[in-house]
Amino acid sequence: MNVDFSRAHDSFFGPPSKPIDVGKFIEETARIHVATAEDVLLHPSWQELSQENRATIEAECSGSIAELKMITEDAWNNPMVSAHLYTRHDDAISSALGQADSLAQKGRKRKRFDLAGQCRSAPELQALQEYLLSTSLKCWEYGKESSLFMRTSRNSDFSALRSVKKTGQGNLSRRHQRSPVTGLPCDLNSEGPVTPDALITLTVYNRVPWVRSYLVRMSQHVVLASQTLGDFMESIPCDSSEMPVEKVDSEGDVTEYSFDTRSPDVENGRLLLIEGLVYGDGRLADYMHPNRKLLSYMTKLPGEKRPATMKSSASLGRTTFNSLTLRINQPYWMLHQGNCEHFIVVDQIRLPHPSDPASGFPLMLYLAPTLSELCRACSKAPAVISVVSDIRLGESPCLLCGPCWRLMGPPKDDAEVAVVPLVAHHGSWIEGGDRR
Repeated sequence: MNVDFSRAHDSFFGPPSKPIDVGKFIEETARIHVATAEDVLLHPSWQELSQENRATIEAECSGSIAELKMITEDAWNNPMVSAHLYTRHDDAISSALGQADSLAQKGRKRKRFDLAGQCRSAPELQALQEYLLSTSLKCWEYGKESSLFMRTSRNSDFSALRSVKKTGQGNLSRRHQRSPVTGLPCDLNSEGPVTPDALITLTVYNRVPWVRSYLVRMSQHVVLASQTLGDFMESIPCDSSEMPVEKVDSEGDVTEYSFDTRSPDVENGRLLLIEGLVYGDGRLADYMHPNRKLLSYMTKLPGEKRPATMKSSASLGRTTFNSLTLRINQPYWMLHQGNCEHFIVVDQIRLPHPSDPASGFPLMLYLAPTLSELCRACSKAPAVISVVSDIRLGESPCLLCGPCWRLMGPPKDDAEVAVVPLVAHHGSWIEGGDRR
């Protein structure tokens, strides 16, 4: 598959769903009765079965699950069998990706050792191979046709998070339990019914720096419908929100940089365009003013692609998701930090599940790994500073790591050399939603 085509394919969304009123969705789904195991046993179809048929069905269901569990555990607990499965899987993926990657380098290919073939004589592997051949299910095999739907992995396919990260203070008011009397959702810790809620999964996309027409996934979040747009936007990790703040003297010259302080003018100025309504945080008038950020951006779009926008009467901090009408697979435009833009796509709107965490919303499900520039001196450690106008270096600005800069010592002309710290990406790893 062509790399440009696959990247462009990832930038398309849709088709979008019909408008979904989140509040109405919560209200209607709260009345739906969730079937339980007791309901199945009381169903007329089950009651009409004979005792013999019931026993046969129960034995078949429990036996199939127990057999599958036993075979799976035995395979992964045996080092030889599990290694064989891993090797077969890697070989199948490599073969399929080799056919899918049309831009692979030509020439001599690296020789692959057939570790799986060396161990086929083992009795355990022979028994496993016979069992796989006797199974009619072939979903784990990768045929030649699968290469038409595969591409080589990219940075956006891997997550920097090892587990779900809590980035806020939102609490789930109920655990998706229903009263046996009324059938309405209720909290196990309270006697009466509570207000139902919903979970909304949103994915944040950025423009590819070298191809502005392409988008790449940056992060994925889960928010409560009762939370505000401001709660969600504060949980989005972005390099523009972690830029070092310049400290200037009385003459206006930059003296140093700091990550600890934030200027109010830098923090404010956020907007989100949803279904033709622009939600801001207090500085929306500056964005909507002629020749300002939002209108200047809209005027650059073709006339047929220029959306009709209106200013919302409610701010980001006062607008909850359950008061909105959203469309799944429809990208919504976000602007903050002056000229930093993102695209927000709603992936799903669902009811809570007992396995969902009870607190810490918004949750971060995915975070794209950070690609750090290497030090120009050692080419091993990530660069942490940018040195400008130092005659000892071969380029200006020059990216260096901390140890290399300390080994070089102070510059000869300290007045002309500027040392600018790079973004440290601390906000993406701090728990509890505090990004400062």
